[in-house]
Amino acid sequence: MQSTRYYDYKRSLAIDLDKDGCSLADWPIQYGRALFAKHPKGFLIFLSPSELEAFDEYKESDPYGVEVNVESDFYKRRMECTLELIEEAIESVQGTPRILDLGCGQGHITYSIRQAFPEAEISGIDYSISAIEYAVEHFPGIDFIVGNAYECPYAEGYFDIIVCNNLWEHVPDPLFLLKRISNILKPCGFLIISTPSRYRLNNLIRVLVGKPVRFMSENHVTEYSVGQVLEQLRYGGYKVLKSFSKPIKMWNKKYKKNKMLFSFLAMFYSMWVMIFSILVSLTGSHHRFESTVFYLAQRANDTAVTKARPDEAI
Repeated sequence: MQSTRYYDYKRSLAIDLDKDGCSLADWPIQYGRALFAKHPKGFLIFLSPSELEAFDEYKESDPYGVEVNVESDFYKRRMECTLELIEEAIESVQGTPRILDLGCGQGHITYSIRQAFPEAEISGIDYSISAIEYAVEHFPGIDFIVGNAYECPYAEGYFDIIVCNNLWEHVPDPLFLLKRISNILKPCGFLIISTPSRYRLNNLIRVLVGKPVRFMSENHVTEYSVGQVLEQLRYGGYKVLKSFSKPIKMWNKKYKKNKMLFSFLAMFYSMWVMIFSILVSLTGSHHRFESTVFYLAQRANDTAVTKARPDEAI
């Protein structure tokens, strides 16, 4: 049975799910002849046998701490902002929306997308086989696969919406990734990105006192300013419809010992963020001072790009 979803770009052919694969046990021998391996849990694998071992960063545990912190304010904000942008994008989609979570990890955000949009066809891809084993076991009803974001094995123009949630800072060549995303995203399809802001408020303070910027994680290749991400998207043929960030209401955390002091410091911090944001907006800058910025962008086609609302156009 030829798949309308999966495609082999190296051989320029649609993948036959009945004939072109092999079992995971036979993958080391059949790789090169078989186009994919099928895991005993039912999901497909598109990485070479050597890559499966080299890329399995979730083998020991979640290196990003999502599983243990999924109820934290940080991750709640991430999910809330992602779902808000998907909801805006999905209004322009005709028929059943097809949504891909690119670099889905263990699938926590992918599952939240499925819960929020049960009518959509949801897919997730990650290069860690341990992460996808976890995702398939805990979040049924989603098409999870193991693959490389640079070589997504999906048919051309298959997806309406692609989500890159905190992936941008992990890849050494985001423009190349953007090109590959465009292969599998429909013309006028939507791309949603979240990535740390290089010049968030605490890094600006570090720069002012002569210190280098500090990354949010040692796993990040680099972190970009808002302007750099906007230019990457423009150069890649995308129109940014919205870029924004919501503050994390840290003073609501109940585990802080001195609630009154912590509440005062958090509100003081928020006040300065608001003041700086107002000053920046008066200059016409697109800068954001929060730790993570979220982007909704639309791929152009040969004729037109959907017009953004005047207050959100970049």
